[in-house]
Amino acid sequence: MSFSFKHITAQIISYLFHPGILPTIGVVYILFVVPQVIDISFVFRITGIVFLGTYVGPMFGTILLRWTGIISSIHLVKREERIYPYLTAAVSMLATANFLARNEVPMEVTFSILASAVVVFASTIALPFFKSSAHMAGIAGFIALYLRLFEFYNQGSLLVVILLSSIAGAIAWARVYLKRHTLFELFSGSIIGFSALYLLVSK
Repeated sequence: MSFSFKHITAQIISYLFHPGILPTIGVVYILFVVPQVIDISFVFRITGIVFLGTYVGPMFGTILLRWTGIISSIHLVKREERIYPYLTAAVSMLATANFLARNEVPMEVTFSILASAVVVFASTIALPFFKSSAHMAGIAGFIALYLRLFEFYNQGSLLVVILLSSIAGAIAWARVYLKRHTLFELFSGSIIGFSALYLLVSK
């Protein structure tokens, strides 16, 4: 089966900015912005924990659900099949946030993971009505995190905000082009992701 250049580009964008990896990227950014973090080994250790708890754990859960036949595809195209993978991811994220809270990490790290869990829970609650875009929730949440840290530590620039907004636009185009989401689902995902991160990540 042959695909057009646009289709391949849309697929690359979707995989490159997979929502599962954005919490880890967000935490890496936090650890390099907050002034109290100076030990690079600490950065690697916390990043590894977050990666395991917010990406590897949920992905393993999704693969297990596919292997047992509970879901038909790991891509979660069907709205009703997102419920169990989403709940698995949310529980894994909550456990990760709880572990981090007990290990004296910057508060912004713990609350960013907690916010990610809230995003997944909110998206799960919405599933009987519509399939909000996890991709848009992820990038919108990262933008909110970036703006919040700029407020707290004056670290950032308008150019980066424009770049992130352009990435969000590219992701939105890719998801619509691949017929994975409607405009409403993209918008709802953006609102959920941005609101949760902006409100929960506090100094």
